[in-house]
Amino acid sequence: MQTRFLVPGALRRVVWQHTARRVQQRSIHVDCIEKGTNGEQTKYQAALFIDNVFPLKMSRLDIRPYLVLRNAGAMRKKVQGLLPELPHGASISDIDPHFRDGGSLVHFTFEAGSGLEAARDKAQGVVDAVNTHVQTHSKQRWLGLATRAMAVRGVPFCEDIVRMLPSKRVRVEFCGPALGVEQVYGEFRPYGRILDIEMPSGADAARWAVVHYTRLRGATSARNCVHGDVVGTTKLLLAYVRENREHVAVQWVKDHSKFMIPLAAAALIAAIYAVFDPVREFCVENKITHRFDLSHVPLLGDVRRAAMRSLLRRDSAPQQDMSAWSGLTDQSSRLASILDEPPESFVVVSGPRGSGKTRVVEQATAGKKYRIVVDARKLAAEHSDLEQMTQLARQLGWWPVFNSIISITNAMDMMVKATTGSNAGISATPESQVRRILETLALALANIRQRRLQSQAHEHEHRSFSESVHTVPSADIPVIVLDNFMDKSIAFTPVILDWAASVVEAGLAHCVITTSSISGYHEVQRAQPQSPASLVSLADASPIEAISLLQHQLAPPELLQQKSTDAHSVESAESYAQRLDTASSDSIANAAQVLGGRLEDLQLFVQKVRAGESVDAALEDIVQRSITEVRKYAFADDSEVGQCEHTWSPEQFWFLLTELAQHQDVEYDRVRSSALFAGKDDALLGLAEAQLITMVYNNDRPSRIRAGRPVYAAAFTRILEDPGFASSMTVKMNKKFIGLETAKIREAEDELAVLNVFRASVEAQSALTSGMAIVAASHGYKGRDKGRGGLSPEAYVAQVAGASARNQGSELMHDRPQESWSSWVRSFFYSSPHAPHTTDVIGVQPSVIPGVPVELQGRVQFLLRTIHSSQQKIDRWDAETQEQVRRLASL
Repeated sequence: MQTRFLVPGALRRVVWQHTARRVQQRSIHVDCIEKGTNGEQTKYQAALFIDNVFPLKMSRLDIRPYLVLRNAGAMRKKVQGLLPELPHGASISDIDPHFRDGGSLVHFTFEAGSGLEAARDKAQGVVDAVNTHVQTHSKQRWLGLATRAMAVRGVPFCEDIVRMLPSKRVRVEFCGPALGVEQVYGEFRPYGRILDIEMPSGADAARWAVVHYTRLRGATSARNCVHGDVVGTTKLLLAYVRENREHVAVQWVKDHSKFMIPLAAAALIAAIYAVFDPVREFCVENKITHRFDLSHVPLLGDVRRAAMRSLLRRDSAPQQDMSAWSGLTDQSSRLASILDEPPESFVVVSGPRGSGKTRVVEQATAGKKYRIVVDARKLAAEHSDLEQMTQLARQLGWWPVFNSIISITNAMDMMVKATTGSNAGISATPESQVRRILETLALALANIRQRRLQSQAHEHEHRSFSESVHTVPSADIPVIVLDNFMDKSIAFTPVILDWAASVVEAGLAHCVITTSSISGYHEVQRAQPQSPASLVSLADASPIEAISLLQHQLAPPELLQQKSTDAHSVESAESYAQRLDTASSDSIANAAQVLGGRLEDLQLFVQKVRAGESVDAALEDIVQRSITEVRKYAFADDSEVGQCEHTWSPEQFWFLLTELAQHQDVEYDRVRSSALFAGKDDALLGLAEAQLITMVYNNDRPSRIRAGRPVYAAAFTRILEDPGFASSMTVKMNKKFIGLETAKIREAEDELAVLNVFRASVEAQSALTSGMAIVAASHGYKGRDKGRGGLSPEAYVAQVAGASARNQGSELMHDRPQESWSSWVRSFFYSSPHAPHTTDVIGVQPSVIPGVPVELQGRVQFLLRTIHSSQQKIDRWDAETQEQVRRLASL
C-alpha cells in the first residue's frame, strides 16, 4: 500500500470535499409552490447559499466593502456569472445578495414527482452541481478561501440591522426540546471547524447554546443555512453574538502590563521629544539671533518705533546720560574690556538697587551681536516652580511648552507604582524641565559658534574647524545676562548657576550676573571655585558727582532745543529756563544731599522737575514716597513683604531706625548683639533683602549698617519726628525690652532655686541682704552726694549689713517659713529702703556672701548681679514708657 503525502493545498481541498459530502447528507428545505394535477409534475422551490463572494464586514470602520460594487443589480450579475446551467430543468427564481455576510442566497425552482423525498434529492443534486462548478471555476477568493455552495436547510432571516455584524459566535435558540452537544455538533460542524460549544446549566440549559467557530466564514454560512431548520420537533433560531473584538496584541499587552505601560510611556515621551525638540532648538536660536524679528531690521524698526510714538503722542523715556558720572562710565568701560576677552569665569556686577547696574551692562554689551537676558525678578514674581519654569521658557524662546506633560508623566508613574510596586522612572519635575531648557540653549550656542567657525574657515582657508573660541571675534561671542540674580529666592538658582558655569568653561558664552547683594558673589564663586569671578562693584555717587549730574540733567542745551521745537511740550523753553533759574544751586545741592548718589532716585527727581514740578516739591514727593514705603514694608504685620519673608519685628526695626536717624551708619556687631536681636542675624538679613538697610562688608563679613537708600535716612528722620507714631513705637519697644529682662530675672531666680542657697531662716535673710549689698557696691558709686549722705562704699555696705542684723530678730522670717527666697528678692528690690542703684558705688570689688558655700560664691554673685541689673533697666524703661504714654495723652 502506497503512502500519499498531501501538500497543504491538496489537504485543504480534501477537507472541503469531506465537508461538502457531509452537507449533502443533510436534508435541504423544499417548498411546494405549485402542485401538479392529472399526473403533472409538482413545482418546488429551494435555496442555496454561496459564500466568499464579497468581503465580510468586520466592523463599522471596515472599508473593504466600500471598495467593491454597492449596486444590487451589479452584485446580482456577479453572482449570476458564478452559477452554471442548472441541471434537472431547474431555473433561478431570485438572487438575494447578503452583502454583510459576504455571500448570496440563490433561490431556484424545479419540477419533481409528488414525493417530497424525490424533490429533496433533485434539489440536493442541483446544489451539488453548483458547488462543484464554483469550486472549480471560481477565480475570486477573499483571504485565499475557496467559494462553496451549500444547501439552505431552514428559512433564512433576511435583515439589514446595522449593529448586527457577523461574529464567530452564533447563539442557537431551541424552540422545543433541547438538543444535546452531539446533536448541535452534527448540525453545525459541516459549515466550519468549531472551537467550542457552550451549553448553559440550570434553568437555561434547555433554551439555548452558543457555537463558537474558528473562522468567521463558518458562522456566516451556518447563520444563513441553518436558521429556521427543524431537528426533530425543535426549531433552531440563530443570531450572532456581539463580542468585544480585541486583538491578540492588545490582549498580550494587557497581560504584560508591568513592563508594557512604562515602555509605552517612554515611547510616547521619546516621540514627543523627537518631534518637538528640533522646533524648540530653532525657536531658541531665533531668539538669540533675531533672524525673523522685524523690529531688529534697521529701517523697519525705526519706522515702527516712530509710528508708536506718533500714535501714543508721547516721547520715549529720557535716557540716562552717564557722561557726568565718572564712576559708572569707568565701570562700563571695565566691563566692556572684560567681555572683549575669551570667557573664562563669571562676571558679577554688584551694587545696591538703583545704582545703575542694568544701565552699565546695557552700555557694555551694546556692541554684542548675540545677547540673552534672563530677568530673575520676573521669575521670582511667579508663585510656583511650574510657573517659574514657564516664565524662563518664555524669556529664552523655548516653545512649545507642555506643562501638562509633567502632570501626565507623574500620574503614569504613580499608576505604575500602584500596579507593579516599583517606580517606572518616567516622572518629570519642573527642575528637570529647566535642565532641558538650558540644554537646548547650550546646544543653540554651540551651533552658533560652529557656524561662525565654519564661516571664518571658509573666508580664511588657513584656519581649521578645530580652532578654539579664541578665534571668534569678541562681538560674536554671546553674552548671557542674569539680571537681578540672587536678589530674590528662585527654586532653580543652583541649576542655573551650574549650567552657566559649564557654558563659560566650554567657552560658549560670557555670563554676566547683576546682583544687589554681595552674598550673591559668594554663591557664584562656589559654583565655579576653580576660576575666581570678575567683580564689578558699583556704589552711590559722591555728593560732588550727584550735584554735577543733577545740573547736567536739569539744564542741558539739547533739552532746551528740544523743548523749543516740540509742539507737544507742556511748557515753553523760556518758562522752563526761568523756572530753573529760580532754583538756586543751594536747593539743588540740598536735593543731592538728601537723595545721595543713588542713580534711580536722582533720575526720578530729574523726571519730576522736567515734568513741571519745582525742585522742593519734587524732593518732598520723593521723601514722602520713601516714608510710605518704609511704613508699608517695615511695620507691616504680613508674613511676607513683597517677595521677601518678614523675618523681623516692628520693634527690631524701630530700634534700628532710631540708631540710623542719629548716625549715618552703625556697627553691625553692636546691633546684632543687642537684646532685641539676641545675637541672631535673621532679622538683619531679611531687612537687607527687603532693601530697607544696606550692609557694608569689610574683610568678607558685614561691618556696618546703613539705610537701604540714601533717601531713607531723611525718611527715618521724618518718621522719628512724628510724635504720635514715635511715642507708640517707643512704648512697644520698651515693653519688648521689659519682657526680655523679665525673662532674664525669671531664669536667674529659677537657677537660684535649684541651687537652694537661701533657706527660710534668719541667717538666710542676712546672707541675702549682704549679697545684695555686695552686688550694689560692685556696680560703682558715681553720685555720693545724691541720696546717700556722702557715704563711702564701706559705710554703705556696713549700713546695709547693720540693717540686716537688726532684722535678724524679726518674727517675719519665722512666721513665713514657707515663702521662697524669690519673694525676699522682689521685696528687696521693690520695698527695701536700701535698694541700691547702678550709679551709686564705684571701684568696690565684691566680697564673700555669708552663708553661701565657697564653691557657689561666684555663680550666686553673678545671678544676683544679673537680677539687679535687669531690674534697674526695667525701672528705667518703665519710667520712659510712662513718659511716652503721658505724651500720647497730651496729643
